[in-house]
Amino acid sequence: MRRITWRVRSTGWMETMRVLVIGGGIGGLAVAKGLLGRGHHVRVYEHADALREGGAGVTIWSNGTAALRDLGVSLEGIGRRLHSLRSLTGNGRLLWEADLDEVTERLGAPTVETPRRALITRLADTLPAGTVRFGRRCVDVREYPDRVVADFADGSSAEGDVLVGADGQRSVVRRKVLGGEPARLTGWASWQGLTYSDLPLAHGYQTLNIAGRDGHCGLIPAGNGLLHWWFDTPWSEGHPDLSVADLRNLFDGWPEPVGALLSTVTDNDLGFFPHIRHQVPRVWGGPRTTLLGDAVHAMPPAVAQAANQTLEDAWLLSSLLTDVEGIPTSRLRRYERERRPRVAKVSRQAALTSAQRRTPLQRLGRFPKWVATRTQVVSLRSGSNVLTPARVGIA
Repeated sequence: MRRITWRVRSTGWMETMRVLVIGGGIGGLAVAKGLLGRGHHVRVYEHADALREGGAGVTIWSNGTAALRDLGVSLEGIGRRLHSLRSLTGNGRLLWEADLDEVTERLGAPTVETPRRALITRLADTLPAGTVRFGRRCVDVREYPDRVVADFADGSSAEGDVLVGADGQRSVVRRKVLGGEPARLTGWASWQGLTYSDLPLAHGYQTLNIAGRDGHCGLIPAGNGLLHWWFDTPWSEGHPDLSVADLRNLFDGWPEPVGALLSTVTDNDLGFFPHIRHQVPRVWGGPRTTLLGDAVHAMPPAVAQAANQTLEDAWLLSSLLTDVEGIPTSRLRRYERERRPRVAKVSRQAALTSAQRRTPLQRLGRFPKWVATRTQVVSLRSGSNVLTPARVGIA
């Protein structure tokens, strides 16, 4: 077995740590950026042979853009800043509209829609060359009083002072450190894509959500003529895959531009994503390990917060792992205590919102614009640590 090591010069016991990050997605790259900024020595181990740039668009709400800003990552030049969020019923009746410019003013950070590949590339570009090691599939994690060791499928291993599991919903780190049940299916799935479009919406600054009893769809401009779109339907294992023709039938008669969009896309544009949810545990790791993102709190996309909560994790964890003396366990558990109630609340909200799609609760009446806007502000703030840093004692 080959062992990967690197030397660290410390100015005090454990002030500078060797951190192993398992997983090179949004969370892994973001926490690496944050920890490097705190002076630690970081290696990211990714099972793929290159950056995983798949997926469609990502909505980065005010809490996510605030976290990225504090991590030193700019979204300048990528994506599209959003000014408005409109919600309609399946027959075209306006339910509510939120003013995202006012949300930005109140929370101090904008809402941006960006292609996932653009965000991944931007995060990776902020890291020193050699930080990410590709083709390293983690198969085991071993903790000792003075170190933690990650074993890889190629027979190599790496040791550090702390290990962060950012390896997604099928997390090996979670399974090895915590055990327990994997994320469960919720009964819904998304068929989504990111395509160039001539539709006016693709060149605007407004998110459009349309909610029906047996389906839900959304359309968001992602910059440079790209349109992120998705169609949510009830789904269970064994359910046949849907084609664009199936979506045209299911969403026939829905308000435009649904029909116009579906007339321009093909089956090759469709990506399939079943909705899942973790029960968020009270403890996320061992004496030298913890988790972040989908590895610990995968959730349905109903409130579009999964990536944002992952960025919150990265921000808080890197903020708390500063000037650590001795074994880092207390800092890891503090990170988990501070994050758990907020991310669990967001996860419950996402699950409830998804469940209500089969009831008339979301479609009863129209809300004034100021109510929808203030509700958005309250919701984002209540599920965020980065928007309320004083509560966790972070300057």
